[in-house]
Amino acid sequence: MNVRQLIPFFSMLIWLMPPIRQYKTQYFTFFVILAFTDPIIFSVYKIFGIQTLKFYPIITFLLVISLSNIKRKILWLATSGVIIILTYINRNDSMNLYYLCIVLLFIILFLIISKLMLMIIQHKILNVFLSLLLLYSLINVLKFIAVALDLYQGSISFILASFTQIFFGISFSFITINTKNIPISFK
Repeated sequence: MNVRQLIPFFSMLIWLMPPIRQYKTQYFTFFVILAFTDPIIFSVYKIFGIQTLKFYPIITFLLVISLSNIKRKILWLATSGVIIILTYINRNDSMNLYYLCIVLLFIILFLIISKLMLMIIQHKILNVFLSLLLLYSLINVLKFIAVALDLYQGSISFILASFTQIFFGISFSFITINTKNIPISFK
């Protein structure tokens, strides 16, 4: 087995740990989705030969739902329908699927930034967990943009970013939203 094959397997194992630590926090669902995405997609690819990129818009949308506070089920059902239809329409156009993922990843980035800013403004603290989650999400956005811009170079960047994200998986196995915060003083 070469490094390109070892990184995903090692990553899958590492990312199974954060949901255990995040249990009973508001981010539990987010980490469960992250933990089971790669093993499920890998299995579907190996068993049925279906291109893995076809699943990422739907999974990324599930991550958006897990981070948002919108309670209206009809809105989520309508949006879910649109995402599924867009994924189906673009199933043979990988660039459009990458673009759809990038848009959804930017929404995730926005949701995390807004939660982090709210905590900074209201409580005058910098939450270590949200800061790490922001960096993790930024890496996700950058790795999808890298692949969309240049398939060969982007694939290398994707693998390097995935390797880096293993350390985030280890970190999220120890740090939760309730982990000690860093006070910020405003003058």
